[in-house]
Amino acid sequence: MDRQQLIDLLKELDAALPSPHDVVLVGGAAMILHFGALRATRDIDVLVLRGDVRELREAVRRVALEHNLPEDWVNDAVKGFADILPPDFYHRLAPIELPLQRLRLYVLGRAEQAALKIVALREQDLEDLEILLPAMSPAEREVLLRIMHHVSAFRPDWAQKMRYFLEEQGWETG
Repeated sequence: MDRQQLIDLLKELDAALPSPHDVVLVGGAAMILHFGALRATRDIDVLVLRGDVRELREAVRRVALEHNLPEDWVNDAVKGFADILPPDFYHRLAPIELPLQRLRLYVLGRAEQAALKIVALREQDLEDLEILLPAMSPAEREVLLRIMHHVSAFRPDWAQKMRYFLEEQGWETG
């Protein structure tokens, strides 16, 4: 899905929802719609902040049937990585402004998005990090380092991966 396809499908999903939902787009969809990536994505990774997940899944299924998409074209599998997010991540959420009625969309802050990308570190994540890291403000860089330290308490392997990656980019991580 490219940018326009994402927008069109999100509009259809919005129309299929019977009640309001607040959703954070993560990964490729966030990179395309908010951070300026010029690539496509196969699915939309989300974190549901508010709303009935069953309603959302049913609306996703209906849109999938209509457009011959996989039933998980919108999925919340990223929730397995949500522990990476610091307790104050919601302060850095940015809204995605689309003409939607029931679906309120947000993206993670640049630092949180980068942290998830570093932990996954697939080919498309490296491309996305080429967009995210150079655009970081000093405050965002500090948040990313705080995330690394936060993660070390429960996933030292992920924290070490983040440290090594950032040091390879010339960052001071001490």
